Formats: sequence, structure tokens, C-alpha cells
Amino acid sequence: MIKKKKSWLSHRITWRVLLIIGCFNVFIIGAVILFDLAISHFESEMRAQHMMEGIDGKLLTMLRAVEVAAKNSVAEMEVNLDSPEKVFDALEHEFLLNNRYLGGAVAFEPDYFASQGRWFEPYVRLIDSTHVERKQIGSAQHDYLKQEWYQKGFSMERGHGYLSDPYLDKDGGKCILSTYVLPIFDRQGRKVGVFGLDINLDWLKHTIASEENKVRMMSFKKKDPKEIEALSDMFFIQLFDSKGWKIAGSGTIDDETLKTIQKSDSIGFKKMKMNGTTYYIGSQRLGSTGWTLVVAQHEHFVLLYGYLLAFVISLFMIIGGIVIFFFTSLSIRRAITPLHYLSKSAHEVAQGNFDTRLPTFKHQDEIALLRDSFDTMQQSLKGYVEELKASTAAKASIESELSVARGIQMSMLPKIFPPFPHRDDIELYAVQNPAKAVGGDLYDFFIRDEMLFFCIGDVSGKGVPASLVMAVTRTLFRNVAVHTDEPSRIVVAMNEAICEGNDNHMFVTMFVGVLDLHTGHLRYSNAGHDAPYRMNGEKLACDSNLPVGVMPDWKYSEQEATLATDETVFLYTDGLTEAENALHEQFGEDRITDIVSSFKGLPQELIETITDAVNQFVGNTEQSDDLTMLAFKYTKQNISSAASIH
Repeated sequence: MIKKKKSWLSHRITWRVLLIIGCFNVFIIGAVILFDLAISHFESEMRAQHMMEGIDGKLLTMLRAVEVAAKNSVAEMEVNLDSPEKVFDALEHEFLLNNRYLGGAVAFEPDYFASQGRWFEPYVRLIDSTHVERKQIGSAQHDYLKQEWYQKGFSMERGHGYLSDPYLDKDGGKCILSTYVLPIFDRQGRKVGVFGLDINLDWLKHTIASEENKVRMMSFKKKDPKEIEALSDMFFIQLFDSKGWKIAGSGTIDDETLKTIQKSDSIGFKKMKMNGTTYYIGSQRLGSTGWTLVVAQHEHFVLLYGYLLAFVISLFMIIGGIVIFFFTSLSIRRAITPLHYLSKSAHEVAQGNFDTRLPTFKHQDEIALLRDSFDTMQQSLKGYVEELKASTAAKASIESELSVARGIQMSMLPKIFPPFPHRDDIELYAVQNPAKAVGGDLYDFFIRDEMLFFCIGDVSGKGVPASLVMAVTRTLFRNVAVHTDEPSRIVVAMNEAICEGNDNHMFVTMFVGVLDLHTGHLRYSNAGHDAPYRMNGEKLACDSNLPVGVMPDWKYSEQEATLATDETVFLYTDGLTEAENALHEQFGEDRITDIVSSFKGLPQELIETITDAVNQFVGNTEQSDDLTMLAFKYTKQNISSAASIH
């Protein structure tokens, strides 16, 4: 039986260790995979960005050179506008100096040279570094005036030009090219036409193809061009003009993807579905051309190395986890063997055999320390049990005494309701709910000489000290109120008595009132207590007086009011307004006002309604302060009302 128990414990510890190692490995593997994929994603993004910036830089360099050459050529053209022959000579001269370009032309406004007709577009095409071809290509069939490059170039200001989208020039360069266009002005500053510098785009196509092959060879370690070409769908670059026509590059981008790309200057590095395949696509608008460069990388191309590295690391971690599990299981079985002997001895001690001998161990490890702790426990357990019995008995005695004290305290307060069943001029109800076994709140009332004497109070603090002061205060109220019907004198006498010998500096907030049951005339004195509510939801006006027990010579003021027939007065302690819910929100005076102002029933119903509202607001939150409420309703019919009834 013991052997089986030891085996179960070792297996449980082993499996827990395995679970911890497994969770740790899963976490590490997940982190490694995410990190590898993030690195792969970052490298692919940087690769795309680097290529786009490189191609953009080359194009920008070309544009700057073209712009300088075009501006110089325009300056030469503008001083040779005297005759068509001079224009041809100037064009030839410029292109022999700038033999890097395919050719160029000057397209004039209609009938600029009357002898040349409506369309005059002298064109010079570079044949080699020393020879050019001259021809006039303007005609009704080649109406350059309707061409976009002419219209846009003619709208430019002096010194400003633009690079046109690629187009097939059948009459001039006789190939697909782009033209850099600048406006031309005569000596009077009038705009007379445009100058166009034709640029062959083969270099751009070669540049993009070279970048594609470089990445494919580096990434897939392929040397055969045919094998490299077979991987063209994994990585490709495309260059589009402003209208979405492909200028250079391989691969295919669908129309929907192209529309998304052309909506902004750059889409960053975005994962998109293209032709049913997932690609990571980066795009960038090139300079001021309106052209868009796109770098597309297949999802597997982006994440392949991350997956491979994650697989290798995961495999090694799984193998390592299995090895660790084997040796950990063996070590745990050996390590817990001493626990068998210790558990047997501890079982005997648990049965009450406090003299049972405990085993000894040669290793001073945690198990030996546990054995020493059991030894100490064994020596002192018997004494602790005896002390526990004594303390339990003492606690039971204290609880019994507190229960008796609560009963005595509650018996001091009026608790029979209705208290005056034979009277038709007053209805009264009160309740006290202490936060502890005994509390510091009090209320009291009695009728003498057709006057209702009543009070409510709240002693500072809680528990037994507050309950003792509460008992003294209630006794003082009864003793003093027998001899006077002036509330202020009652409070003054109580204040002097409580201040005498008040070494603990305890005080009582009180409200003392005397109601004439014949007339409804109410006299009252407030000693730092919450002002009572009247039936209309308004509070009685109360002077600011100190609580009872604070200053022996304080002169308490007295105030008065007249109650109407069926008017209710509601008194309470701060345990009502300061009742808190689980969110530490207080019940507050607004909720009391809402209930009192709309209530028309008897005092008991009013207090029960407020009690239900407080319980619903507080919920299961523990009561933190004593709660006392007193309400009375003046129900005497005045003489005029009785006469009208008869």
C-alpha cells in the first residue's frame, strides 16, 4: 500500500515537471516561430524597400540628367527659331552632343512657319555617335496637337517639364519610348511649341530583370537561368505607368490588385490575395513620373526560411524535452524515498500518538528540515491543543457575554410597536441595526403631559465602548426629560453630564424634540446630528451645534416648527446615508429625499421601504456602521376639520 502511494506521488510530480517543461517548450517554440516569421517578414519588407528605393534612385538620376539636357536643348532651340532649317540644325547639334538619347523633336503651334503648313514637327533621330536622321513627321496622320504629351507639355510653365507615359512612336523613334517634354518660347516670350527628348526604356527593363534574377539566385541557390525563370511566380517586380500599363518586369498582377495599389503613393508592405495566391506586396510611386513600382513576393518565399528554422529548433527542443523527462523522473523517484518514512511517522502523530519516533536522515536537505519541523510540532502540538481548548472556551464565553449585552442594550430601547395603540393623534415606529454585536446608536420616546418626547443619537465609535456611552446617554435623556419640556435644557444637561470624566473623548450627535400633541407645535434642539426630513422631502432647519460631550459650557439653541395634520417626520443616523455598496458608492441623501417626498403611508411602512432600498443598494456588502431610523406621523384632527365633518 505504501509503495503504491509513493509511486503515485512520484508519477504526479514527474508529470507536473513534464507539463511545466512542455508548456515552457510550447511557449519557447511559439516565440521562436513568431520571431523567425517576424524576421523573415522584416527581411522581405526591407528587401522590397531597398529595391524600390534603388530603382527609384536610378530613375531619379536619369530624370535629372534628362532635365538638364532638355533645358540646355530648349535654350539652344529658342535662339534658332528664325527658320525651319535652323531648328533642324540646332536639333542635330544638340543630339550629337548628347548621344545618350534616342532622339527628339520640336513640335510647333499650328502654322507657326507658314511655309511648313499646319503641322510642323522637325525630328532628329540618333543613328550612331556621328550621324543623325532628320525628318519632318508632323502631318494630319501624325497630328501631334492631339497627343497628350504635347498638350500637357504646352501647359507647363517656363523651365518645367514632365516625363510622358511610354507609348509607341511609329513616326519618330519607331519603338516604345518615353518623352521628356518642355515648352518653348520665342524672343517675345510667347509660347510657340514644345521640345521633346525621347528616352529608350530598355535600360529600365534590364535593370528590373537584373534585380529579379539577383534575388531569385540568392534565395534559391539556382544557377541555371531556366530554373530561375521557373521561379518567377515566387518573386517578381513590375513597373506601371500612370494609366496602369506595364512598362517592365515579369509576373502578372490582376486588375483589382492594381487598382488598390494605384490609389496611394505607397501601400507599405501588405498581404494580399492575387490570382488566388497570397502575396506580400510593396509599392512605391517613382519620383514625379506618376509611375508605380511593385515588388511581389509569394507567401512561401517570405516565410520559408522562418518555417524551416522553426522546425529545426522545435525538433531539437522536443528531443531535449524527452531526455529531460527521463532523467527527471528517475531523480524524483530517488528524491522522494525519505518521504515514505516521514509520512508514516506523521500519520502516527496525526492519530494522536505524540510520542512516535521520527526517522533520521543523513542529508541535511529540505526533507531533513521538514523532519525537524515535524519534531518541533510533535513536541508542542499537545500544548497547542490544550491552549486551543482554553481559548475556544474563552471565546465562547465572550460571545455569550456579548449576546447578553446585546439583549440588555436592546431591552433599554422601546421595541413594542405601535407604542401608543389607544391614541389617535400619533403613529410612531423605530428600528436599530448595529454593525457589531452591540452598537452606539440610540433612540427613545415617551409621552408626558400630552407631549411626545423623542430623541435619536449616534455615539462616536462602535462596539462595546460605544454601547456603554449609548446606555448612559439614553438614561440621561429619560432622567432629564422628566423634569423639563425644553429640548435645549435637556441637551445642555446631558452635555454637562457626559463631558464630566470623559477621558476617552467620546461624543454623541443627538436630535431631541418635544411635540405638543394638542397643537402640533414642535420644539427641538440639534447637537451635530443629521437634520430630520419632513413629509415634503425638505429638512427641518437646524442650527449648527456641537455634539454632546465635546465642550461642557456649550449653549445649545432651540428651534420650533408646526406640523400639519398627517405630516410625517423622519429621523436617522449617518449609517443610512453612508451605507456603501461593493463599488464604495454611498446611499446618500438624494435617495432618501426621493422616497420621503413621495411617501404617503404610515411610519412603519416608510422605514420598511427605506430599509428595502438600502438592502438592495448595498447587496452582499458587509454593514460598516450602525443604522437607526425613527419616524412619527402627527394624526390629530384639528377642530375646524372635525366641525366640517359633522
